[in-house]
Amino acid sequence: MNGASSTGKGMKRDLPRSPYTRGPAGNLETSLPREVSEGVRTGRVLAGDDFTDQQLSTWFSQEREAFFQQDDGNSDVDPWYAYMRFVNETLGFSRVSSVAADANSVLVIGPGSGIEIKTFAERHPDWHLHLLEASSNFRVALKDRWPWAVVLEPATSGDIGLKSDSQSLVCAFSVLHHIPNVSKVVKEVGRILRPGGVFLVREPCSSMGDWRFPRSATPNERGIGRDLLVAFAKRAGLEVDTKPVPILFEPLNKALRCSIGYSAISFSLLYRVDRVVSWFAAFNDYYWRDSWYKKFGPSSYFYVFRKSQFC
Repeated sequence: MNGASSTGKGMKRDLPRSPYTRGPAGNLETSLPREVSEGVRTGRVLAGDDFTDQQLSTWFSQEREAFFQQDDGNSDVDPWYAYMRFVNETLGFSRVSSVAADANSVLVIGPGSGIEIKTFAERHPDWHLHLLEASSNFRVALKDRWPWAVVLEPATSGDIGLKSDSQSLVCAFSVLHHIPNVSKVVKEVGRILRPGGVFLVREPCSSMGDWRFPRSATPNERGIGRDLLVAFAKRAGLEVDTKPVPILFEPLNKALRCSIGYSAISFSLLYRVDRVVSWFAAFNDYYWRDSWYKKFGPSSYFYVFRKSQFC
């Protein structure tokens, strides 16, 4: 699974409250709570991170094929998604050379079609490729693309079926906001990474709209506040290798689509503009953006975590 746009539509208040609900006519059922606590609003608590086994199963059944059906191959050709891959390369994969010298194994969580790892896999054909994907449709596509890869189906518990200290690199690009038990999955990443191994993450940092109304993409997507994701990583034995970078300012994407388009600007120039605008917007980093001025905040962050050499 890969993430969609990282901002949401305008928010409304004072809806009837119930723990979990089906949205208005035509909307997919969601497991996100209708009653939004103060902890969730401030980004200190992540909705869906404390679910029972039954709630986890329900969430997975709702989300499993949702991105595959909604995306319909768009992310492979959309220029904004291509720019996201440029960001992955610039802020993430360029740092992989600094992992342990015997690095040879990578896990990608929620690779979707696999396009975000394609270039890296071509540059490192000797690396063992592991792909953890919920969608059965995407798993078929991944196995067709890389017959030799290990393609895994995620467990609803968040357990990852790989040995401890077995991976040199783990990637999660705009996928953690689609899953419920994020802290458990991050803890598992800390377990399977080798000492000195790197965890690359790109994640939306807001609620991605008011989830008490129809979602724009998949039923349960919601971003993860920057400080909360860093806290999850630290509890999993991962260090912040570089300060989280605000990036992928969604209004910039919308402005380009409505004006000069992407053919008139190189990704390197777009990246420089994006970095400046996202950095400036970072002071206005609210999780629950229910006022117009709160919407002018960072859309996503890019994180580089590293497992301590002394674990």
